[in-house]
This record gives sequence, C-alpha cells and structure tokens, in this order.
Amino acid sequence: MNCAYVKYEQLSGMARKLDQIDHRILAALQEDADLPNNVLADQVSLSPSACLRRVSQLKKVGAIQKIVAIIDPDCMERKLAAVVTVKFERHGPQYRKKFFDQLQKENAVSQCYMVAGEIGSILILDVVDMDEYTQIADRLFHADRNVAAFTTHMVMSKLK
Repeated sequence: MNCAYVKYEQLSGMARKLDQIDHRILAALQEDADLPNNVLADQVSLSPSACLRRVSQLKKVGAIQKIVAIIDPDCMERKLAAVVTVKFERHGPQYRKKFFDQLQKENAVSQCYMVAGEIGSILILDVVDMDEYTQIADRLFHADRNVAAFTTHMVMSKLK
C-alpha cells in the first residue's frame, strides 16, 4: 500500500492524501496501540467520535494493518534472541518460497525482512536455548539448498 495516498473509494468514492491528523493518529497508535479512544482523541485534538471514525477508516484502507501485543520473551520462556542474516544462492521468488513457507511454521521467528544488497533476508529469532536454535538452524538453513550462507548474531541486550 502506498501511504502517500490512501484510497477511500469504498468509503467515499474518492482518493485522499493522509493528512497531519492521520499521521498523528498513526504515530500515537504505533507508540501505544492500547490507548483508549478518548485519550487518543485528546492527543490528536479531535472529538472522540471523529477520532474513532478516522481510526476505523485507517483500518479499512490498510494503513493500520493489525494490532498486536509485544510480549516480553521472558514471559514466553524464550530468553535467547538472535539476529540471523541469510544469503541466498538464487533470489527469485520461486527459489525463496520453500524458505518463507518454512518460516511461517516456526514459532521462534518473530520477524523476517527481505532486504536489498548482499544479504537477502534478516530474521529475528527468540529461542528457549541453544539446542532449540540449533534445531531451527538445521531445519531452516542447512536443509534448504537455496541458502548459500547464514550468520547468527546472539543478542546481548535490547536497547530499543
């Protein structure tokens, strides 16, 4: 979705550009998606009903894709975090499909980014221990013939 222009066709039959209020709503929700509507409305200088309407529209057009909870990995007994860079032999979608299909099955993969450059993908893993990491590495990296190389960086502490 191109957020420079949001299509409100299903709502108004017109396209309109996101305005400053939309951006303030998005920024506030990105910081704390659990804000009560009346608090959000105060923060963005709208009435509660207008704010609720705007949030609903932003959801309908996909500017707000979903609301999630960021869970402390310690509460999930996943105390070990790793950042893994993956280099592929071939970069076409047909070659990466097996890899990305396998990622969907792995609970330990909390984030995955396709990136441009020498590295094709960056993963964030939250694992219970090194044994679980080793099993995941075998399934995801060693078993996939399209994975040319991978480098794992164990997280010492999370700063932001």
